[in-house]
Amino acid sequence: MYLYLISLGCAKNLVDSENITDYLLKAGYVLTDNISEASLVVINTCGFIRDAKKESIEVILSTLQEKPLKAKVVVYGCLVQRYQRELEKLIPEADLFLPILPYKEFAEQIMKHFPPLRMFQRKRQKKILFTPPSYTYIKISEGCRNSCSYCAIPFIRGSLRSFPVNDIVRQINKALDKGVYEINLIAQDITAYGTDIYGRPSLDRLLKNILSIKSDFWLRLLYLYPSRISPELIKIIQSDPRIVKYVDIPIQHVNNRILKLMNRNYTKKLLLEKIGLLREKIPTIAIRTSIIVGFPTEKEEDFQELADFVQQVQFENLGVFEYSPEEETQAFSLKPHVPFHVKKRRKKILMDIQKKLVKTKNRSLKGKIFPCLIELPVDEYGGVWTGRMYSQAPEIDGTVYITNYSREKEKIANVRMKSFKDYDLIGECVD
Repeated sequence: MYLYLISLGCAKNLVDSENITDYLLKAGYVLTDNISEASLVVINTCGFIRDAKKESIEVILSTLQEKPLKAKVVVYGCLVQRYQRELEKLIPEADLFLPILPYKEFAEQIMKHFPPLRMFQRKRQKKILFTPPSYTYIKISEGCRNSCSYCAIPFIRGSLRSFPVNDIVRQINKALDKGVYEINLIAQDITAYGTDIYGRPSLDRLLKNILSIKSDFWLRLLYLYPSRISPELIKIIQSDPRIVKYVDIPIQHVNNRILKLMNRNYTKKLLLEKIGLLREKIPTIAIRTSIIVGFPTEKEEDFQELADFVQQVQFENLGVFEYSPEEETQAFSLKPHVPFHVKKRRKKILMDIQKKLVKTKNRSLKGKIFPCLIELPVDEYGGVWTGRMYSQAPEIDGTVYITNYSREKEKIANVRMKSFKDYDLIGECVD
């Protein structure tokens, strides 16, 4: 039975997609990248915010039209976890809706409803990675205990459940053995890692164990909660060149009143202190953040304070999201709401500020040489390759387009930056 899988949403969802695919391959299903061959289609959905829910619904409907006539469609994941009954009524054409399940249990449900017809295919197949061969994501915990007032993750994924250090290190070793070079640690909040199983935040313990691996790689830290960025953590980031000097710190806002309504347990002063300390101890650090505009009660002066902060701090990378009211969350009942057109305007203002800042930063890189992780050729001729320098996380930040590179060279190549276009850089391999 040929399996076609669609993965929507964040990198954490992508990890789930890789793992459920792995279990299905072990069970005898065969993965295809052509939906016209598929007899089973699995859609791993996202239900985090309004736009993600809308995209998931649209993909489900379009897939039902596109799939082969006899193919079965399974809808899985976050959207189903929140709205299974509603979805079953809204889209009866789908064959099965499954909420978030342990990977093995998910595979058992699939086998129960749609067993593979050719059981002789049941053999060990290599795990499929849904990322290029250069990098992968390693999820270090599930769920979240931060209780941000706007966030539905605790309702979808539950409270914090950290995975044991040894299991994570084992996953990383397997990835490195397959030739992966960049390891991206992800969770809803990696700085809370270990609180549930070790009695205290234990990201430092995890990092020390990972860094004991005798191998060359890039280790990237994604989604750090600001108030839990400790001097000890900064020291570890500083201490080993394998930890890329890049952190993703979602601040969401800077106005103290808004932060309190968001149930974010820090202040603007603390944000300035943490960012200042990072840049003092690690001068080359690249900081990415995400921001929410249009949170209920956000006044024009609150937004202006946020815009001034972005201009002042000059993040290397920035994502801006319009507030999405999510039922069951504390913020859902907050009033007054910010009109849609105001949220849209505020987002544009912040992105215009960021675009100018990035332009200035990219211009300053011209002529400088940086190690870049080589990823994929742009075309079949291999005249131009894509890659990333340390300040660019996969999928969310810019790309470096690289000339003068050939397949025989190392995965990490020295690249002289020659020009840029918007968020992307253009360079030449000088190895």
